[in-house]
Amino acid sequence: MSFTHKGLRLIPAALFLLCNVCLLYPQKSPRPPVVEDFDLEGTALWECQCTAHACPCQQNGAPEHGTCEATDFVHIHTGHYGRVPLDGLNAVLVGNLVDKNESRLYATIYIDQKADASQRAAITAIIQFVNGSYETSPLQASQVKAVPMIFRESPDKTMYTLKIAGILEERAVLHRDASGNPLSNVTAMDAWSNFEHYADNEVFRYKDADLHRSWDHSGAYANIKYFHLTKKMYDQKQMLGQYGDFSGHWTPEQLALIHKLGLKE
Repeated sequence: MSFTHKGLRLIPAALFLLCNVCLLYPQKSPRPPVVEDFDLEGTALWECQCTAHACPCQQNGAPEHGTCEATDFVHIHTGHYGRVPLDGLNAVLVGNLVDKNESRLYATIYIDQKADASQRAAITAIIQFVNGSYETSPLQASQVKAVPMIFRESPDKTMYTLKIAGILEERAVLHRDASGNPLSNVTAMDAWSNFEHYADNEVFRYKDADLHRSWDHSGAYANIKYFHLTKKMYDQKQMLGQYGDFSGHWTPEQLALIHKLGLKE
């Protein structure tokens, strides 16, 4: 399920005092934050508790377990937020990211500690903006942590691993055909892209003792995206997640966008 959907309203951080400081944000903001222009290219990995290769949230459905214990990881190859460069940085959103019962939603943003204060604030602002643009699952509060983060992509782009020591471990395998292309290409609702590639979720373990949250959903759902995303795409409502309603089928607005972009239904 892509947090993608996901309408999580995360208030961007204005100040980071120390790398390991954890900030609790207020539930509501009196006005939407001003979001600067951004342009990002990167790789995103989503893992959740849904059935492997069969997440209903990707096609405008509701989580099959009611909750969506998930991670939405992004590696920015190149990009900027305003004048802030974001090349090579990582971040991951973790929590119950999609739920028709809004009272159960929660999320924590983990940002690579090598990012400086301005970069952390920028990444948080982007995550708030892209997920706040979704119609479903508005989040009431969030936390942000700066942590050591190790992300690896194999040279043939089939193996993806993510590790935050003592907190999160992920490993996903993307299958490719003889020509090297991903075997699956799926139109989907996602914060970073309108299409994705199913992957095998080999490891998906999370435990944050400070937050008293943990799970092991190894073997469940995963997908990979290679994306190019701009703020303009959201401003012009070119993302499928901006028209979600949990109905279980594409809305008329989504179908019109799918046809306009030349995607498969």
